[in-house]
Amino acid sequence: MGMKHILLRWRAFSILLVFLAGAADLCAQESFKGKTIKIIAGFPAGGGVDAEARLLARYLERHIPGNPSVIAQNMAGAGGIVATNWFEQMAKPDGLTLHYTSVSSITQQVFGAEGAKFDLKTWEMVGSVVRGTSVIMIKPDKLERLTNPSKPPLGIGSRTADDSWSTMFFWGAEYLKWNVRWILGYRGGGELRIAFQRGETDLYASANLQALRELIGEGFQPFVQQGRLTSAGSFKRRPEFPNVPTFEETLGKNRPAGAAWEAYRSWAGSDAAGRPLFAPPKTPPAIVRTLRESFARLEGDKEFHKDMLGVAGDDAELLMTNEAEPVLRQLLTVSPGVQEFVTNLTKKHLKR
Repeated sequence: MGMKHILLRWRAFSILLVFLAGAADLCAQESFKGKTIKIIAGFPAGGGVDAEARLLARYLERHIPGNPSVIAQNMAGAGGIVATNWFEQMAKPDGLTLHYTSVSSITQQVFGAEGAKFDLKTWEMVGSVVRGTSVIMIKPDKLERLTNPSKPPLGIGSRTADDSWSTMFFWGAEYLKWNVRWILGYRGGGELRIAFQRGETDLYASANLQALRELIGEGFQPFVQQGRLTSAGSFKRRPEFPNVPTFEETLGKNRPAGAAWEAYRSWAGSDAAGRPLFAPPKTPPAIVRTLRESFARLEGDKEFHKDMLGVAGDDAELLMTNEAEPVLRQLLTVSPGVQEFVTNLTKKHLKR
């Protein structure tokens, strides 16, 4: 067989593949017509995950071919684990059940949270909503106490110390000898901020840009930031705080290696994957592609962006799968010693 015949056959085969892919996409688009898509939110109504899931449902309804109805459904319990376990085991791979989750699902998998029976690596990401990362605030006159063990330790307010920003304090205490203590039991971000403003606590971390700006106006100072994890594995500064070093930069030569740094990267970096919207494992590629293309259309929807800023904050943005998925896989790929390291580190500094 001559080269000319081989080329002709290859071109014919390529055309057939394109035709079959187009037919599969058309079939996927038709599969949504007259149907209802449910977005499962693993947290109670009224919170951030719930509000963003409902926002995505309202606008995806406009952009998914076939004009299906899209609704959000709450399935709260165990910090999202009830919903993630159900999704892994029960959701049909037909594109009609999606899951909008928080960064806690990432840390639950990485650190082996009790009862977590899911594997995000097998799920199909549709897209993600991401916001700025946390910045630590302090009164300037208290900064000297941070590294002075002869002074009373600085108090850190927290709910349970499992927030991504807690990593800066744990690793700071361990590798920079920060003079800190944890005050646990606060119910939420509002209480934490009020306690900080009143002087009940000495250190406060938040990703909320408006709150950070207001605190700066009240005389508080940002002195270190978490930064966003990049696909290269390093942390970059928030553009709103270009002169505030990341915690990685602050560690400098004290930055640990091995499991200690893997644990920090996965915990502190979990915000970089944002809050992902997933389709179930084994969802057909054509359906996944249709959902991703529909999510991508939100980028050009000015009305959606206006509403998103009101719901998720003025630094919120969309991440497409090609941006978010490499970061997610990096977060989920850790060595066996990571879980033990985190358990020991948190026990040591929480004294429990």
